[in-house]
Amino acid sequence: MQKVFIIIALLILTLPSCLITKKKYDLLSEKNQKSIDSLEYALDKTLYDYKNAKKRNDALLQRNKDLIDSLIFETGKLSNDTSNLYNSLKEKQKRLVYLENMINQNKAEVNKLKNIIKDALKSFDNSELNVYLKNGKVYVAMEEKLLFKTGSSDIDERGKEAVIKLGKILEKNTDTEILIEGHTDNVGPDKYNWKLSTERALSVVNILTENTGIKANRITASGRGMHKPVASNADDAGKQKNRRIEIILVPKLDSLYKLMNE
Repeated sequence: MQKVFIIIALLILTLPSCLITKKKYDLLSEKNQKSIDSLEYALDKTLYDYKNAKKRNDALLQRNKDLIDSLIFETGKLSNDTSNLYNSLKEKQKRLVYLENMINQNKAEVNKLKNIIKDALKSFDNSELNVYLKNGKVYVAMEEKLLFKTGSSDIDERGKEAVIKLGKILEKNTDTEILIEGHTDNVGPDKYNWKLSTERALSVVNILTENTGIKANRITASGRGMHKPVASNADDAGKQKNRRIEIILVPKLDSLYKLMNE
């Protein structure tokens, strides 16, 4: 009995100690739960922020990828355009060189024709005719005293000889068109001078077509009257120079014009 009493007494003494420990445990548990809840909240927020940040980063990466793809496309297009431009410029440069060569060749041929004509007509002095280049054309200017009597459109024998000599050269140069212009001084009515200059030009056409192999479709004739003087009509020397026939030789440049217009 005494032993039982002692055990009961011991239990009564230890009971408050046990009750304090449980209370502390509950407080600690509650504190731990709050910590856990706080950590879970922080974790959830961190995960939410991460997802949002990842979404923004993914969108930024996609925009950058699209930009890079666009830049690659534009770079390729620019490279292709540059290549096409280079090839175009190269082709134009090639055509330009070819065009310059054709022009230089044409100039050389025109100059050669001038020298041939000048040599063929060297028996006629400068007071009767003159051969020169002007604007890429060969001019053969024959004065009135070589070809006609005053007021007449009939060609004298010496003038006929000069025209035929010139015609024999031109019949071999089929790539040359022939313009024949009649000119007068300012003496007499304008209408009369128009008529006389035209008739004289036609007389030269007749000599050429009747005595050489030149086709009529190569020749264009016109009368200029007194309206294209080469000297002053104020004195006899000037008037004499203005009374003339000009035979203008124009090289055919069909292939050159075609190339320029391509």
